[in-house]
Amino acid sequence: GKLIEPGKILLSRRTIVGGDKVDLARPGNGLGVINVTLSKEGGRRLTNATGNMTIGRDRMAVVLDDEVLIAPSVNAILGRNFIVEGLDGREEVRTVSNALNNPLKYPLNILSERNVSARYGEEVVRQGVYAAGAGLALTLIFVIFYYRIAGFVALIGLTVNMLILFGAMAMFGATFTLPGIAGIILTIGVAVDANVLIYERLREEMAGGKSLVNAIRAAYEKAFSAIFDANITTLLTAIILLWRASDQMKGFAITLTIGILSSMFAALLVTRVFFFWGSDTGALKKLSFLNLIPAKTIKFMEMRKPAFMLSSILLIGSLVVMGTKRDSSLGIDFLGGSIVNIQLKEGQELSEATVKKAIDDLPLEKNPTIQLEQPVQAEGDLVSIKCATNDLEKIETKLRSGIIGILAEKNTEGNYDIALDNETISASLGGEFLKNSFYALGLGLLAVLFYISLRFEFSFAVGAFAALFHDILICIGVVIMCGTELSLIHVGAFLTIAGYSINDTIVVFDRMRESLRSKRGDVAQVMNLAINATLSRTILTSVTTFVAVLVLWIFGGSALKDFSFAIMIGVVIGTYSSIFIAAPVVYIWSKKGSKLRQELLDASLDMPTDLAEPSPGK
Repeated sequence: GKLIEPGKILLSRRTIVGGDKVDLARPGNGLGVINVTLSKEGGRRLTNATGNMTIGRDRMAVVLDDEVLIAPSVNAILGRNFIVEGLDGREEVRTVSNALNNPLKYPLNILSERNVSARYGEEVVRQGVYAAGAGLALTLIFVIFYYRIAGFVALIGLTVNMLILFGAMAMFGATFTLPGIAGIILTIGVAVDANVLIYERLREEMAGGKSLVNAIRAAYEKAFSAIFDANITTLLTAIILLWRASDQMKGFAITLTIGILSSMFAALLVTRVFFFWGSDTGALKKLSFLNLIPAKTIKFMEMRKPAFMLSSILLIGSLVVMGTKRDSSLGIDFLGGSIVNIQLKEGQELSEATVKKAIDDLPLEKNPTIQLEQPVQAEGDLVSIKCATNDLEKIETKLRSGIIGILAEKNTEGNYDIALDNETISASLGGEFLKNSFYALGLGLLAVLFYISLRFEFSFAVGAFAALFHDILICIGVVIMCGTELSLIHVGAFLTIAGYSINDTIVVFDRMRESLRSKRGDVAQVMNLAINATLSRTILTSVTTFVAVLVLWIFGGSALKDFSFAIMIGVVIGTYSSIFIAAPVVYIWSKKGSKLRQELLDASLDMPTDLAEPSPGK
């Protein structure tokens, strides 16, 4: 083309190079620069065309939909690779690059789509907030009841923890989603676990005859390593989930990551400051705790053979269930399809047969899965329909017209509008989700095992791996056995279970390491003493976590039922494995402990002696 006057260019109708001849167009290193690569044919055509132009005077335009985007002058004979420069800022560079990349040649395919009506969204968030509040209240009531004044100190620490979490979320502009609320509830569990660890150590130190100040100092020092290691391993799984997770689960990973860091700060620093302030001012002269779990000496190590037999049965059963159900155990997140949730108003009722009738003539590959439930604290019934089709528009139209018509027949008065939440996922994206889920679980296990190998001896890493593999496999089997389809939210649940399980295991391992360095006698007996010493903490933490997640399962609505159900199974299995699986595997791997004590003693030669003291009162 030729510039005939400022702002006007006379263009030839002939197209020199079409968009199909552009291999790549991307922003260059300089400001206002685009690097362009053509196909061989495109490069040949451009060379011929620019060879006949007047260099420095003639222009070449980029045209899209009969609109001239740019018309720079030709300053050289161009070939297959060239640059376009002098563009006005990043926005113009991006616009022209996108036009040159010829998006129409590769039409966009919708891989995933989600629509949530305002009423349904409000209802779901309300249920989530109610669940979080109820879980927090029950946990705090228990802690205050059991630990009395120390429970109020834990309440202060937990308040600081929540303020930091909410402040960080506000500072980064993050929004609270339903998985994010689940992350908050688990953060509460992590925070309570740290306080229980400290308080149970404090109970031991006071029982050993130490003054309150010395007992507080010793409790925090001895609990630090277990709290630090347990939280770091949970943090590793949260970071991997944040890296590999779907958008829905990133809210959970973000809140859990921030929550873990803030809970460590609150438990290890804030509560400690309050205790020392109370003792220094004389406001705190003594502490007393309830003791519902008296100290016992249970021979757990002698129960390893029956425990291994039980675990073998559970593992084989899980593998059989996974093998027989295969694809039928996978949800639409992994296979593709659509899910529609319908929130009815109070007084409106539907049956499964009614819903099937409404979508009876849709061409579906498989029979749809229909679930009806009556959530606590919700307006009316919730209906969930899962089917193997990506045509959401047809499904929604049929459901809306069919269900509203049926409701109108039953009741001649009232508003028959229904709140819809729908989502569709393509089969290709589902396959990608499945692959990423395996990566996330695998990386989570490897990261945790690597950390344990660094912090403990290799025998402990083997025991931790056995417990993790045991817990996740059995949890998957039980979830499938209960008729639940696996979805992306289960990946988050299984990684959380891994973090919780290793948390429990590390607390037991930490006490074993301390006891083996400081006590003489048979290794199996010393391990028994260590397990018994942490038994009260294990039971208390498991119960409080289970109750918090149970509240989530009851009040959280359908969106979080699958997640919370898997976590509840994981809490039970994880508690069992930390006692009956992890420690016996360490014992067997180290040739019945013959090498374990010496390895630990060798590793502690440069260690301060106060860290290897035996725990008083045990």
